[in-house]
Amino acid sequence: MRSYSTFLSLTVFLALAVPVRTAAQDDSGWHISPTEMNIQVGEPRPLQLLDAQGNEYHTEDWSVDDTDLAQITEEGGRAVLYPKAPGVVNVSASLDGTTRTRKITIWPEASKFRGVQWSVPPIGRETGPLQAVPTGDGPDLFFLDQTDQATYVRAFTHDGLQLWLWRLPEAPGKVEFVCGDDLGGAILAAIRPDSYTLYVVGKDGKALWHRKFAGVRKGHALNYSNTLHVLNQAVDGTWATITALDGATGAEDFSLKIPASEESEINITRSGDKIICAPGRSVTHGLRILTSGLFVNTDGFAYAAFTENDWRVGTDKCAAGSVIDPAKVYFSRDDRLVLWQIHSEGSQKATMVDESRQERASFAAPVTVMSPTGDIIPDGFGGVLLSVRWSHTDIPRKVISSPDEFVYRITEDGEVAYKFPLPKYAGPLHDEMVLGDNSLGFATRGGVLIAFSVEDGREVWRWDSGASEIKINMATAGGGCAVDTREGLVLVEDGVKKRVVAPSGSQMYTPGQYIRTSH
Repeated sequence: MRSYSTFLSLTVFLALAVPVRTAAQDDSGWHISPTEMNIQVGEPRPLQLLDAQGNEYHTEDWSVDDTDLAQITEEGGRAVLYPKAPGVVNVSASLDGTTRTRKITIWPEASKFRGVQWSVPPIGRETGPLQAVPTGDGPDLFFLDQTDQATYVRAFTHDGLQLWLWRLPEAPGKVEFVCGDDLGGAILAAIRPDSYTLYVVGKDGKALWHRKFAGVRKGHALNYSNTLHVLNQAVDGTWATITALDGATGAEDFSLKIPASEESEINITRSGDKIICAPGRSVTHGLRILTSGLFVNTDGFAYAAFTENDWRVGTDKCAAGSVIDPAKVYFSRDDRLVLWQIHSEGSQKATMVDESRQERASFAAPVTVMSPTGDIIPDGFGGVLLSVRWSHTDIPRKVISSPDEFVYRITEDGEVAYKFPLPKYAGPLHDEMVLGDNSLGFATRGGVLIAFSVEDGREVWRWDSGASEIKINMATAGGGCAVDTREGLVLVEDGVKKRVVAPSGSQMYTPGQYIRTSH
């Protein structure tokens, strides 16, 4: 999926922060928004009146206490503040006999201001921001807010003006942004235990379409024709599909079923941990399909990887009803790791990334199985970077050893260029990858950030945070990477922590209020 870094970058960083209030300011009922502002001379700033539910009010009664520093004009039914000289001004608005005042700091035009540019309190609980695909007349940012009664999408311009408020037409529950669409709108998912519904709201705040899916959403990708690809999987993992939808209408272009994985039991049956002899019995059941995520490459095609397993467990001779020693049970398997390149009309090109076979090995012997862990991204050269795990399992004893994990690079021609080994770790998997400057790739495992050459798979440097886990936030200019840690957002370059960009618990890094800042 494409990403847009106009706002979510170290130059202009969007974060969540503790509520900020002007001293002695009463915001009950309605308030001037944004609630905190730092602007530069010559930088117009639209202002509006909002209440705690995000509803907008209108008034023509605006004033500023020092017209030598700034003036207010009405444009398009809203007030716009024009700063003329450095200083601090108090802007006031009156509505139905009540007056609110907001203090605004004006900085010199050429100053390198660092701090909060604007802040907006959430409605209830914030659940996440999303950058909009840039359009000439649409929002720049979306915020997803929830109360006990409803879920809302709020659309903002880059300077803090709320354009509209849209309410999700179903009861509150788990809701998350999927991505922005090509038309300047937002795609979100309302998630239930065994299904989810995709909703698309346009850049004008009107619902475009919605569609319910059974199962679990495993990935998504939007191409330049505004086709939304959705990777969907059964709750038990035994089936998976990739569906392509017209982003503007929700009409289905095609749906592909990922090949099933299966296990056959021959002359046996299972009862708990026991293997029972059942001469003449042959039963096949589905195995869990292990998939990567989904993305669209520079060629416009969607890419996803998955396992295709064919397992056979059985015995040749035994006494009916007897318990069989696992050492006398054979286990044959044919495991394939497959990459799909999916074309616009639904055809696909399959590449065998890796494979592993064994014929009639002892069921008691340890088994090594490969699978994608989730993350898949472009390599910057027309190919793919794929996170892959090799798991080591003693099935009868139910013992799982520490896995080996790699980043595979598959070239544009479908060749495996390398398998870059990643360090051992403990704790939850965070397999995020990101491309950086100077042909660097970044990956995390546990508390370690690894930088590697995308071209040849050579490790360039690594940084050990000393923590149990970290997450990649973004690559930065000059070959660095910003990572989320317990310390906060940390910038790392050449294997060295350069600085803490946003300390944990700071105004920029604590959930509670949307702010836009400069660095």
